[in-house]
Amino acid sequence: MPLLSLKKLDKLLHPDSVAIVGASPDKKKVGYAALKNMILSGFKGRLYAINPKADQYGEIEGVKVYSNITEIVDHIDLAVICIPPRFIPQLMEELGQKGVNYAAIITAGFKETGSKGAQLEKKIVEIAQKYGIRVVGPNILGIIDTSAPMNASFAERSPIKGEVAFLSQSGALLTGILDWSCAEGIGYSSFVSLGNKADLDETDFIDALADDEQTLGILAYLESISRGPEFMKVCREVTKKKPVIVLKAGRSEAGARAASSHTGSMTGEDTTYDVAFEKCGVIRANTTQELFDMAFAFSYMPIPSGNKIVIITNAGGPGILATDAAEKFGLELATISPEIKSKMKAFLPSAANFNNPIDALGTAQAEDYEKVLELSLQDDAVDGVIIILTPQAMTEGQETADKIVELKSKYPEKPIISVFIGGELLGPSIYYLKKHRIPCFPHPERGVKAMASLVEYSKIRKRAAKDDIPRFDVDKDKVITIFQKVRLDDRVTLLGTEAIEVARAYGIYTPDTRLARTAEEAANLAEKIGFPVVMKITSPDIIHKTDIGGVKLNIKNREEALAIFEEIMKSAKKHHPESKLLAIDVQKMEKVGRELIVGSTKDPQFGSLVIVGMGGVYTNYFKDVAFGLAPLSKLEAKAMLEKTKVYTLLKGVRGEAPSDIEAVIDTLLRIALLVNDFSEIQEIDINPFFVYEEGLGVSALDVKITLNNLRDEVSNSQIDINHSC
Repeated sequence: MPLLSLKKLDKLLHPDSVAIVGASPDKKKVGYAALKNMILSGFKGRLYAINPKADQYGEIEGVKVYSNITEIVDHIDLAVICIPPRFIPQLMEELGQKGVNYAAIITAGFKETGSKGAQLEKKIVEIAQKYGIRVVGPNILGIIDTSAPMNASFAERSPIKGEVAFLSQSGALLTGILDWSCAEGIGYSSFVSLGNKADLDETDFIDALADDEQTLGILAYLESISRGPEFMKVCREVTKKKPVIVLKAGRSEAGARAASSHTGSMTGEDTTYDVAFEKCGVIRANTTQELFDMAFAFSYMPIPSGNKIVIITNAGGPGILATDAAEKFGLELATISPEIKSKMKAFLPSAANFNNPIDALGTAQAEDYEKVLELSLQDDAVDGVIIILTPQAMTEGQETADKIVELKSKYPEKPIISVFIGGELLGPSIYYLKKHRIPCFPHPERGVKAMASLVEYSKIRKRAAKDDIPRFDVDKDKVITIFQKVRLDDRVTLLGTEAIEVARAYGIYTPDTRLARTAEEAANLAEKIGFPVVMKITSPDIIHKTDIGGVKLNIKNREEALAIFEEIMKSAKKHHPESKLLAIDVQKMEKVGRELIVGSTKDPQFGSLVIVGMGGVYTNYFKDVAFGLAPLSKLEAKAMLEKTKVYTLLKGVRGEAPSDIEAVIDTLLRIALLVNDFSEIQEIDINPFFVYEEGLGVSALDVKITLNNLRDEVSNSQIDINHSC
């Protein structure tokens, strides 16, 4: 049977010919291990050994040795490199002249060792690019593909053939997991060590594995993501076909960024990864155990249509623990119908619990489990079943496992997760379940989490089918003009009136606001706007106005306006004597609404994050906020808002009328569109942002916009306009 080929990276994962450069007869050397593993893997293609001492060695493990790769007449798809770093640049030139497609550099000693190694790595990549060679590594364990079959690594053993691919930035983690998974009976389609990711990275492999019919799911251990936007674009498409599960290391606050505004200070590196993964459909594992529990579930079980489950147990305690975990992980306990309860009462003791979780008691026999399980699987209101078994005196472990396997075959469309709590007594039945592709876990929480991951992926697929990005009638030319003026003034921070004009250009409602540079001008503007008014200091040097007494409310007449102008300016000059630009924004006094913060901050890896949450002066303390990556769909914007505690208040509590939630969602969508259109926007901070009763809209009272420091950067939207002319 011919190999199933990948549309991308085909000859890397399924090569017809492989050369081990640095092959050695010394069993302690990497070059020997890589060659030996290729032989033991059952590789069907042409295998070559390269070593300068070819005349001395002749053959290694029955494979002819060549002194140089140029001596080989045939074409070579993949070169596996196990020679010292200093010799690799010259080798890359030879590979290029030979027309080799791929190079997997196992050798270490590059950028992970410092600047000198980084320079050598850069040189190697430049040579590879000159010849069109794609490079894996350097500093990798190797590459394994069980369907090829091929083991181009120096791992101690080969994985069992399975349906899950595993990518890892850590080679050492790969070897440990490989040994563990063999003991657990978990198989893999591919094992790829990413190493330094000098060329090919996780995005390339995820993209390629999407077309591999041998791979049902993709796991990855990552310490960083090389190309954020491309990663998200690829995963958004791949997760429509198969799950992508990532264990991302580095959750500590050490990597968090802080900025001068509210929006920037509330995001951290880990938050951004959470948001990015959610947007592109990647499931995030929190631990190594979770990662492989999920792999177990996705390898063996179908994707459920919903989140309603039945828990069947022979002990009350584990059933309660499973119920607690189900609520925590977003699963619902299906309601047991009167008809099914009646059928169960015909064979279970009267003391049994016929509600969900169903407790068949410690006397439950294999036949009891079989009947309850089949009734559950037949119920259209049930999406999946978790079976818990503890070893009681009457427990029939092996017989129960037999029944579960039989019913899995009979009802293949619904996932069954087993939890056999025990060791020596239940060991054979646990092994039997795993052998017959039934996930089996030792603790209820792990089984429930595995089921929840299947449900999460079901939701991801449904969400992907519904998502669409709305467009609005906006004035992009107006924004371009304002940004150009700011750049000409050698500023990055917009004045209050400028920021408000930008917001209005994108359909975000703001109160009437005008700029005054003198007390007389402020009083005249206040009269035109209509009392009462608000007066606020505006300066590119002052971010938090209230901290210096720079905001005064409810100014009722001309005399107050004149006096307060002078008061604010005096305070501003005292706190910021260096500021060259100080003025006052005179703004229509708005009625008080529910106070939120909305805005955006720029993440260097993934792009613009939109924020929504509880507003006011205590925003940074409560941090009741949620994030989403621009651009946003309406579904994503609504989901963001629902994650906040303030959303409960917006819906109306204690007899209060509900707030205008639709207007908040509309504003989030418009902010997302604005920052997506103008990549030079570093931050937007709208706080306070008042929300009124349903149907009465919102008001952006204070708008701050900061641009990045790249003065010559042209926004994406301006490029679009130029192209359309």
